[in-house]
Amino acid sequence: MAGLGSKTASKGYGTASKTKVPTKWLRILYWLLVASGVYFAFLNISPYAKAVSFLGTQAIDRAFIQLISVIPIINGLASIFGMGITWVIGLILWGIVQIIELLPIILYNHEGFMATVIGQADTRARYTEKETDDPTLKQMKRIYNAMPTSMIRNLERLRIAVYVLDFLICFTVYSPVASGKITDFFWIISTGQWGQINVGNLLLAAITLFAVELIVSLIIWVGKLAYNYNESTK
Repeated sequence: MAGLGSKTASKGYGTASKTKVPTKWLRILYWLLVASGVYFAFLNISPYAKAVSFLGTQAIDRAFIQLISVIPIINGLASIFGMGITWVIGLILWGIVQIIELLPIILYNHEGFMATVIGQADTRARYTEKETDDPTLKQMKRIYNAMPTSMIRNLERLRIAVYVLDFLICFTVYSPVASGKITDFFWIISTGQWGQINVGNLLLAAITLFAVELIVSLIIWVGKLAYNYNESTK
């Protein structure tokens, strides 16, 4: 009986040990993705720093950069990390762009947020527009009736606009063509002159545009997978 009990206990321990293995691998994968995300995020700041430097010296002169540099927070960050002021401004601009690009991905993967928005959209009262309504009142009713889905729609529109800005910055700093003009790039593509494309710069531009978003999507996916696996083994 003692031997049988030992075998049963050993079997139970072995099963429990096996169930922990996938969780450990998922945890390792999760932190590797986080580390790679930080690495690519650091690389992706460079185009924005270069764009800020270009604007400061070409478009609006150095006076703008000098004006920004007297702001305590920005100047303090530059002093703490030993970075140039243009790099800090580039970091701030990149952060704004990334948050706008990532926010829809995060929100669409948040079940609580999605359930709240869907519930409000299905149950909230809607106002009927009347011919006697004041134009301002009609506009207010339209805005109210479109909520809360309108904020998601506007965020998507803002995201597209920011992606266009991101695309222009990346293809200006990492231009895949010698002239540096986006129009020349599309002309070369349409005429099949593949030899004139700088593949290295094209890859850098693509990485800058999509690497962080892809990694964040994978982090969310791994997190959900680990959570569901842990729930299934309880």
